[in-house]
Amino acid sequence: MIVRSLLLFVLGGGLGLTGVVPGGQAQAPEGTAAAWTTLARYEDAQALAADPRGRLYVADAGRDVVEILDAEGTPQDMIGGSGTRAGEFDVPSDVDPTNGQLLLVADTYNGRLQRFSEEGQYLESLAVGRPDRRAGEGWRFENRREGDPVRGDGRPIAVARDDDQSIFILDERGRQLLKWTDLGGAERIVGGGARLRDPVALAIGDARQLYVADAGQEAVLVYDRFGTFRRRVPVPPLPNVQALVVHRGRLHIVSADTVRIWDRSNAQMTEHSVDLPKPFVDVARSDGDVYVLTESRLLRKDGW
Repeated sequence: MIVRSLLLFVLGGGLGLTGVVPGGQAQAPEGTAAAWTTLARYEDAQALAADPRGRLYVADAGRDVVEILDAEGTPQDMIGGSGTRAGEFDVPSDVDPTNGQLLLVADTYNGRLQRFSEEGQYLESLAVGRPDRRAGEGWRFENRREGDPVRGDGRPIAVARDDDQSIFILDERGRQLLKWTDLGGAERIVGGGARLRDPVALAIGDARQLYVADAGQEAVLVYDRFGTFRRRVPVPPLPNVQALVVHRGRLHIVSADTVRIWDRSNAQMTEHSVDLPKPFVDVARSDGDVYVLTESRLLRKDGW
């Protein structure tokens, strides 16, 4: 069953109209006007996330930083800066605040994953792909602050950590999904051949399911934590899919102007189409609020 909710928003004027069409039959608009508030502006925002305490994290490739904000959009901290040294970024494409005590950043063109403490202190890096220091070296986290920086020849564009502290990394260059654990190091669990055509986003759901958005297939693919393919999410084709978010067990599929929310428990999908000057990049949920990120703005509204 598909429920469509159309949100029309005019920036500056603040006018929004909401309508719901269950089963394809029109109904009167719901409630009052939907008000969006601009919280922050960016040069080239790539990713958005929220931690359990409501703090927001925005990866801005325009400045090669990750900005940390409170729920009202007030800046709290900033990490990164352009470069190859420990704690610096070359296009941060994704951020996972895990439980709010550890921050993971996909540092795409440095070919690595970086870990930071809750206070934003650099901890260590994991090269994605072959480290450029010497061929054949195994993958492991290193805190190398001096000398040659930790770098790989992969292109990590998405990262997520599960409750068992396994880390999953989407490598754009290899079109593969990697898994890293303290015990086993890193291994490829999905990839090779035509299994992934153009993977763009990653999320971890209930029952240890891994969701991978593949723009080449216009679909969201479901795997178990060992990389075994289970199924496709049963939704229509997804042109321009951008990001995936799981909130309270529901999968949010972010496209250029639409967020589709898939509820596995009742096989229902809700669509929210928003008319903004620039396409969606990412979405985050915290308490009753919805946060929407475009490449230039972070916006907030009451929940859908």
